[in-house]
Amino acid sequence: MPPRVPPIMLPRKRECIMSDQKNAGAAVKAALLANVGVACAKFAAAAFTGSSSMFSESVHSVADCANELVLMLGDKASDRKSRGDHPFGLHRVKYLASFIVATLLFFVGGVFAVSQAASKLGGLIDGTVPREAESMELIAALVVVGVSACLEGYGLHTSIHEARERMKRVKVEDDSLVGFWRRTKSAELASVMMEDTLALIGLAFAGLGIGLSIITGDELYDAIGGMLVGLVLVCGSAALAFKSGSLLVGESLDPSTRAQVVKAVESTSGVDRLINMQAIHMDEDSVLLCLKVETSKLDRDFDVQTVDKIETNIRGALPWYEWEIYVEPDIWRAQH
Repeated sequence: MPPRVPPIMLPRKRECIMSDQKNAGAAVKAALLANVGVACAKFAAAAFTGSSSMFSESVHSVADCANELVLMLGDKASDRKSRGDHPFGLHRVKYLASFIVATLLFFVGGVFAVSQAASKLGGLIDGTVPREAESMELIAALVVVGVSACLEGYGLHTSIHEARERMKRVKVEDDSLVGFWRRTKSAELASVMMEDTLALIGLAFAGLGIGLSIITGDELYDAIGGMLVGLVLVCGSAALAFKSGSLLVGESLDPSTRAQVVKAVESTSGVDRLINMQAIHMDEDSVLLCLKVETSKLDRDFDVQTVDKIETNIRGALPWYEWEIYVEPDIWRAQH
């Protein structure tokens, strides 16, 4: 048996991705602009009406604004060059920022909103807080809910548009928004899509609570609506924490992209067999790829040329990714 050839790792300067990025970050910026205005309007309405639902929605919007700021800071920090202590770059700062948003901002905001609504609900039940609703004030709050829903709907529309653009850019099959959210490697887009969806659900509960209070003249429904808004935030926090935590730990390529990489490797002249492949996303557009292949000849000069062709084929087949590729020629065995 020929001696095992040591791994061949051809150093390459990272290539700059020249794909269209005109919409990159548009969802985060649009959501921030919308939420600043929405938060101001909600706080004004909450102060004027004393509505529990509107106060919970105000806390929701503050959490959303903090969300976008943390994501933008994480995105900026991830672009910084490493000094050598992080050999594969600082890409994962984006995922850390998303995890912070999920576990702190959303969860704390949700718990705070629930506690405030529960306090008011307890007062209404034991009679320490009057249950008679001020209909005119609540109508003003309902108008704010309607305007906020329009602004949040615009933010969700921008997120959906960017999601479609990204699916088109990386040549994946058209997918549902839920499917895209589950498999996307973009932490900021996953966070904003979740945030905008939760905002619309929360506004629906707030509007329902305020509307029932106006119809019945009972503040109890408004308090229940405020509690439901807080619970929506808590549940959304759990879902986003799971997604961002998965990205932070490290997710592999989606099945369609993996199939394209396998095809590029196996179609390379000089490759007899792809023995093993491990790939992990460092961020949405950066992939660390490790390959073990069996070549036609276990000759170092031949293997160097084959490795170079493998890298060229992969980059040519999927040019929208930034690749860090390591290839080891090996002999296939049954235990592989």
